Amino acid sequence: MNSQEYWEQQPTDQPWLVNGFKGTWAFTDHNLIPNSLTNFIMESFPKYERFKRIPLEDINTLMNEVWEGPGSMVKIQRLLEEARSKRTTGTASQDNSDVKTIDDYSEEEKSTISLTEE
Repeated sequence: MNSQEYWEQQPTDQPWLVNGFKGTWAFTDHNLIPNSLTNFIMESFPKYERFKRIPLEDINTLMNEVWEGPGSMVKIQRLLEEARSKRTTGTASQDNSDVKTIDDYSEEEKSTISLTEE
C-alpha cells in the first residue's frame, strides 16, 4: 500500500487526527508539526537544509494555502510525490550553483564550524 492509499483509508471525522483537522494552521514550534507533514514541507522549501530553519510563518502560509479541511492528507501526499518527482527527474528549474560543498570551505572555516549549529 502506498502512502496515498493509506491516507485515503484514514478517517476524516476525527478532528484530533491530522487527516480530520478542520481549521487554520498556526504552528508556533517546529516540534509541534505532525511528522506526516514534514516531508511535504521540506520538499516545498528545497533551499533549506534543515527543517527547523524554515520560518514558521512560511510553513503556516504554505499549509493554509494547500489544506482544504478533513481528508487533505491525500492531496498533501499527491503534491509531495509530484514535487519529489520533478526534483529527482531533473525537470525542476532549481539552480544549485549557490550551494556550498566541503571543497568550497577553507581549512580555517572547516575548523571553526560549531557542532551546535542547526
